[in-house]
Amino acid sequence: MSIPEPQIPGALTPNQAADLASIQQRIFFYGWCIDHRRFEDLDELFLPESVVHYDTPGGTKGTWPEIREWLKPALQIFRATQHNMHNTMIAFEGVDEATTTTYGHLVHFQEKKDGAINMFRHSAIYRDRWVRREGLWRPLERTLTNLGEDGPVFFGDDVVSFAAPKSVSASV
Repeated sequence: MSIPEPQIPGALTPNQAADLASIQQRIFFYGWCIDHRRFEDLDELFLPESVVHYDTPGGTKGTWPEIREWLKPALQIFRATQHNMHNTMIAFEGVDEATTTTYGHLVHFQEKKDGAINMFRHSAIYRDRWVRREGLWRPLERTLTNLGEDGPVFFGDDVVSFAAPKSVSASV
């Protein structure tokens, strides 16, 4: 997906300001739903034909329904996650299309079988192409690009599996 480079925005119309706030809230909603593993709630965000590409080690690409099912087992290796979405740049293309570039600082906590807590940090960029459908902004395409990682990720028998997120001690 080709997303134009961000530009310094000019004056926004009241409608553009409302659209900007709506898109930003939807980006934040995505992170909150992922962290709380409320994948079905994201059906309100993504269209069935939306294509999501996690262009990261161990990532995948597919339509939103395929990705929703992939996320459930993929995130069970983490005790908790925190998706910090920030520095969103939005470019409007007419009145019903937009592109966004959003930085992500993604923190993942794992519990190893011996009880030790492992923290894995992932820096990434989300690039999205949005369309307005029935008055709502929805991402038609989302690509998560890996910038770098800090810490290991453990798989399989090395870690405890969590169907739902669980708090991590403040001592981590």
